[in-house]
Amino acid sequence: MRENGRNREGREREASFSEWDRALKALILERMGKPDEALNVCITAKEKLHSHDAIHMDDLTLMDLATSCYEYACGKFLNNLELMMGLFNCYVREYSFVKQQQVLFSGGGEKLLQLAEALLKKHIVTHSLHEPEALLIYVSILEQQAKYEAALEVLSGDTGSLLAIEVDRLRIKGRLLARAGDNATAAEVFQKILELCPDDWESFLHYLGCLLEDDCCWRKEIINDPSYPSQLVDRPSLLTEETFDSRISGALSFVKKLQTETNNEPIRCPFLGNIEIERRRRLYGKANDGELIEALLEYFRRFSHMACFTSDVEMFIRILSHNEKLELLGKLMTIFETSPTTPIKKLGQSITVFKVQELIGSTFSHPVVELENNVIQMVEMYCGNLQLSKDLDPQENMHGEELLSIACNLLVQTLSPLPTTNICNLCLTSLLYRGKLF
Repeated sequence: MRENGRNREGREREASFSEWDRALKALILERMGKPDEALNVCITAKEKLHSHDAIHMDDLTLMDLATSCYEYACGKFLNNLELMMGLFNCYVREYSFVKQQQVLFSGGGEKLLQLAEALLKKHIVTHSLHEPEALLIYVSILEQQAKYEAALEVLSGDTGSLLAIEVDRLRIKGRLLARAGDNATAAEVFQKILELCPDDWESFLHYLGCLLEDDCCWRKEIINDPSYPSQLVDRPSLLTEETFDSRISGALSFVKKLQTETNNEPIRCPFLGNIEIERRRRLYGKANDGELIEALLEYFRRFSHMACFTSDVEMFIRILSHNEKLELLGKLMTIFETSPTTPIKKLGQSITVFKVQELIGSTFSHPVVELENNVIQMVEMYCGNLQLSKDLDPQENMHGEELLSIACNLLVQTLSPLPTTNICNLCLTSLLYRGKLF
């Protein structure tokens, strides 16, 4: 009986020998130069920890000790992701935000992304994702680490359904495929986007870039550029001549199909895409005589009344030679003078013609007297169309206001070569016409 009491007391003493004590013993043995014995103690501690379900450590009651251990471990094993996560979580529970930042930035940019990925994975396992913004952040973290396949798996999995709009999901998928180097599949994805949203100009540039394998569109340094991808490719494709001809013909056929399907709608992308295709041909040295100008004229016929026309075609006009610019301007004037349209659209076309003249630079090559007449013509045109704005809300801009801006710019540009008397006369004329507005 006395012996049974001794055995029970021994078992209780052994049970009180916690895994923390074993870990400390292993550390002492390691310092004493006995790595084998230290390893055996660690293995024993591990087995004891996992074999007794009743043995649990309340982290909250030992937070200071846990933090100290993690700090020591992170100092000994630099850039260990699991240890950094443990230390980060300790600082989270302590509400030590400064130290959280120090942990995050201690490993550099790459480690920061890895840590963010690990924390998100842990969150997904325990809580899953419930917001589309969280999914976008997760995909972005994977993308910035060039883990495109993993990002595509996340997007095509159950969590991908958080993006309810199919086009948004396809845009991300196409970008990931393109950055992974799968240009053919990416081009198919962007083509599907254009079939769903034919006025998506950015997706058209992506589509054409993947089709012609312009990998400069997907350089890592511009992936976060908010203005991207409105920039146009300015170097020729590296495809063979036969492949280039085949793919550019396919793109042109697709654009013509979109034009037919959207013929009765104010959708600009298919017609602007036709201009871009002709620009790519010229860039590759395969330009067809007059095709680029003809594409610009077709765009003018349909959208010259819009305020965005000049900014849409500015990049394309700049690559034309001087003679081509003059030819284009002459044909634009012919269309402008002969095309029947409503008064509001006619006013918009007039503004566009003045803007194109200013862009080409033909305005300032005229004699001073003609420039004076142009300024007066603009102001008269504005005043003559005031009745078109009578039903507008007081807070809305009046139709043709841009004419006054263009006229003022023209005056400023032509002040220096004019005699003082002429300058006064022009300013007085402008003020008198402006007086009609009140």
